[in-house]
Amino acid sequence: MAITCSRCGATTDPLPQPPLPTAVGREVLARVCPACWKEWLGVQVMLINEYRLNLIDPQARAALEAQLRTFLNLGDATAP
Repeated sequence: MAITCSRCGATTDPLPQPPLPTAVGREVLARVCPACWKEWLGVQVMLINEYRLNLIDPQARAALEAQLRTFLNLGDATAP
């Protein structure tokens, strides 16, 4: 089963499993190609380091998820 990536538009095989144990992970599995996910992982590390995010803090996790949604072109989770 192939997917069309929401970020790059490529049609490819999906990730082998959800990358996160959440609804966001299931959305990424259904809409993001492995290459774009790998690129996000590098950007994520840069964001965590640059902004010194403490991922124990729920606000920091929410901010990182917002960046993930923007980077991977997933849209706003709160949008109707």
